[in-house]
Parts: sequence; C-alpha cells; structure tokens
Amino acid sequence: MAAHRAMMIAALISSSVFLACYLYYHWHVGSIHFQGQGWSRPVYFTILISHTILAAAIVPLIIITLSRALRERYDRHRRIARWTYPLWMYVSITGVIVYFMLYHLFAV
Repeated sequence: MAAHRAMMIAALISSSVFLACYLYYHWHVGSIHFQGQGWSRPVYFTILISHTILAAAIVPLIIITLSRALRERYDRHRRIARWTYPLWMYVSITGVIVYFMLYHLFAV
C-alpha cells in the first residue's frame, strides 16, 4: 500500500508540473493550428475534443480520489478510482497523440 501511495503521489506531482508547464507555454505562445488535411483532420479533432473534455473532468475526479485515499476511506476510494485511473490514462495517452500529430506528423 505504501508503494502504491508513493507512486500515485508521484503521478499527481508529475501531472501537475506538466499542466503548469503546458499552461505557461500556451500562455506565451498561444494556439497552434493543426496543419493536417484529409482524413487526419476529423481524427485529430475527435481525439482533441475527447481529450480536452476529459482533461477538464479528470481534475475533480483526481482530487476526490486522492482525498478519499488520504482520509483512508478505501472502499469509496476504490469505487471512484475504477473510473479515475482509466480516464487519467486516456487523457495522458491522447495528449501524447495530439502533441505528435500537431508538432511532428503534420508540422510545416
């Protein structure tokens, strides 16, 4: 249980640092427009929209999941963690896909 706690706190810290860096970057650089054409546009925007909506939704889920664990309400923690973890992984993976498609696959 101690190893799980340490890993989840490390995941929370690294995600928080990433989010701060992401917001700082986009505050200074602004929005980058997708350059892909054809089939890639609907694929990109489908992934981006689902990523963005779930990225906003995951924040309160993470806070609730963490607070239940820290208060040792493990039964309630497990119930919400079953949703939080896969959504968090989806947001993480689709974030990498969006980044790759935006900055590497179709970059001008």
